[in-house]
Amino acid sequence: MRRNRVSGMLLGAWLCALASLGWGQSAAAPLPATQLTALRGQVQEFQNTLNRDLQTNPFVMLQDAKGIYLPHFGVVFHMELNLAPLRTLSAFDVRPYTEQELRQARDTKLERIRQIKDYLSNLLRDHGAELNAVPPDQNVAVVVHLFNLSSERTDGLPMQIVIEASRGMLADPQARKASEEEFRKKVTFFDF
Repeated sequence: MRRNRVSGMLLGAWLCALASLGWGQSAAAPLPATQLTALRGQVQEFQNTLNRDLQTNPFVMLQDAKGIYLPHFGVVFHMELNLAPLRTLSAFDVRPYTEQELRQARDTKLERIRQIKDYLSNLLRDHGAELNAVPPDQNVAVVVHLFNLSSERTDGLPMQIVIEASRGMLADPQARKASEEEFRKKVTFFDF
């Protein structure tokens, strides 16, 4: 429970920091009601795409993707994943995790962090243009909170992965036609 509260506070702080980046710029006019209505539908569709497609990956979704529109930044989607679940401790099996189990889970998580970054980059390349109600000078970001047990070896592992791209770049047909490797060079990854 404490971890969820801390994760929520970190997300809130991160979102406030993102929002504050735009407040120092000249005030942009708010989006018209028709554009906000279209944006709501597009955010819902992108959430559905994330939730549907992540079910077919080796990641365990602990929280469905949720989208947030930040007026001077763009759209942020967030979710929580367990990249490598350990065996479940129960009243029938209270053995502590072995060093081998913990090491294997950490190694698996390191590999799956690379996989989730590739997956999210490809998802933005393939579906980011569908968020056409986001102004081209704003951004689209996906934040993945990584679940770890207190007993896990988390040294060197991030708590969150953030991938961000400008909406203008996502709308560019040339960027969408670029190879996966070239497209990844145009997005920003941040491990926190």
